[in-house]
Amino acid sequence: MEEKAQGAIEYLLIIAAAILVVAIVILAVTGALGSGQDQGDQAVLDQNGAFNDLNALQG
Repeated sequence: MEEKAQGAIEYLLIIAAAILVVAIVILAVTGALGSGQDQGDQAVLDQNGAFNDLNALQG
């Protein structure tokens, strides 16, 4: 009985570790995508500001 309990606990610990690794990977990927989106938004704002400055110089 004791060996079966030990095997079950080891199995549950392996599953818990796998879930933890998957959660960390998901957080890392979503964080990377989010920061990339922020950089893209900032680039668009910078580009629009440059166009506005050029239009002000022309007009």
